[in-house]
Amino acid sequence: FGEYETPYGEFNAIKREGEDIVTKEFPSLSHCALQMAKYEDNFVEEGQECLREEGKTEGTNAGDRSRRRINRRDAARAVSEALTDETLRTKVVECWTEVR
Repeated sequence: FGEYETPYGEFNAIKREGEDIVTKEFPSLSHCALQMAKYEDNFVEEGQECLREEGKTEGTNAGDRSRRRINRRDAARAVSEALTDETLRTKVVECWTEVR
């Protein structure tokens, strides 16, 4: 999502604060923060492979990131896969699919 203000602060900052709370306040919990690309159901085909990039990607290659999209059902599939993927533990991962 773009940066916009809510009554409680900037939207993306609130989401990142939540990610930090999980890692710092509850270190005994296993976790993975998934940062989904913009949801697009009309122009992104369902059933495509979910692409992932590890690390907090804010500020890196913003032009390329702005074109990333994901179908809502593919996003749900990525979440369910992340629940069982032990390699994603304690990581921040951005998810999107290829737009054809």
